[in-house]
Amino acid sequence: MKLIILKSNLLIGLAAVERGVGNNTNLPILKNIHIKTDEGRIVLSSTNLELAVRYAISGKIIDPGEVVVPFQLFNSVMKNLNTERVTLEQKEKKFIISSDNYEAFIPGQDIQEFPIIPSLHEDFQSLILPKEMFISALSRVIVATQYSDIRPEISGVFFLYKDGGLALVATDSFRLAEKVLDFKDAKTKTEQIAAIIPFRTAEEILRVLPFCSEEDVEIALDTTQVLFSTQTLRLISRLIDGTFPHYHAIIPREFKTETTIQRAELLDALKLVSAFSGRAHDVRLTLEEHGKYIELLAQDSALGENRYRIPVKIKGEACSLVFNWRFLADGLRVLEGDEIHFLINGPDRPVVLKSPLEPSFTYVAMPIKS
Repeated sequence: MKLIILKSNLLIGLAAVERGVGNNTNLPILKNIHIKTDEGRIVLSSTNLELAVRYAISGKIIDPGEVVVPFQLFNSVMKNLNTERVTLEQKEKKFIISSDNYEAFIPGQDIQEFPIIPSLHEDFQSLILPKEMFISALSRVIVATQYSDIRPEISGVFFLYKDGGLALVATDSFRLAEKVLDFKDAKTKTEQIAAIIPFRTAEEILRVLPFCSEEDVEIALDTTQVLFSTQTLRLISRLIDGTFPHYHAIIPREFKTETTIQRAELLDALKLVSAFSGRAHDVRLTLEEHGKYIELLAQDSALGENRYRIPVKIKGEACSLVFNWRFLADGLRVLEGDEIHFLINGPDRPVVLKSPLEPSFTYVAMPIKS
């Protein structure tokens, strides 16, 4: 094998497959990447057995072939090279990296030991949607989840496709985010999808999709795996085996107290008063019945207390609730528009945050019992 590649293109490819590289000391081959020529393209692949990434880059193929090389060593060399044109060559049992004033020889790895990148079963389901739309939706719901060994069914993002709409939902039991994408004209090979994408896979697809210049992304699933693909990228991962909670029952439909508030002002107020919230991160929000302001209060026996009042028009009953301020702030950051609706149904019931500009996005935060 002999290739001539621009360093900038190669670094993009290495960055795309980096998180797929394994660190299992019992399987040192996973610390390598696979480089192969395929139909005029140069394809880089990595896998940690849970996640596999393939990314295609352009370059001049003098002799086709394939090679397995240590990722960290190869990546370090490429980042520190000061020339743009790089030659990669496999000769006998050595991998050679060379440029105008540099040459390195790396012992070759056994290609047969590198794991086979999995593929979907033939009876897979799929849908194609605009890449930027998908990135925007996924990046906003993922804030409401986190990895958990105890409850794997909420350790990811729930994908529910039916009736021409795709709902992305995430929750960690303290907050919930839902974004519904309506694209009835989308290209599909399915009538319904219900699957949980692992949190770490969702994080990785958000990281690597921006590397791709294509406008669309295909999401394909079989019973155990999900594949995200474009012309240059293929990222395949296991699905979470479990049933996502019936989240519709969590979202209140009627409210006893409602107000509309400036999103940025509430976010700034939370960050200001939270300095006195201590390790518990508790902030109390008080709304007077038909009142004229929301009061935010944070106090700690060692730090003292502070309060902040935001002028608003309150409709409905008086209410006082305690929140982990970070969970509220996460929701405010991902909502769109200058104003948000703050909807309350009692001191121990979930609170709904919505933007009048975007009815398809819902953020729910659970108060702390006090």
